[in-house]
Amino acid sequence: MQNVLNRMPDSASLHRRRGAFAGFAAGIAVPLLLVGVFIVSFRGYGIMEEAPQPPQIYSNF
Repeated sequence: MQNVLNRMPDSASLHRRRGAFAGFAAGIAVPLLLVGVFIVSFRGYGIMEEAPQPPQIYSNF
């Protein structure tokens, strides 16, 4: 059990690795944001929104 506790990171090692954590977060967030912007610019509406309905082209009998 002591061996497992010795392998746990302490606050100093977490502070020392803050750049790696920031890079990991940026590596996840930036591509998702870019894909979201591309989808909205390509489709004209977001992922969770209802697609705009085209106007009715036939007469109402």
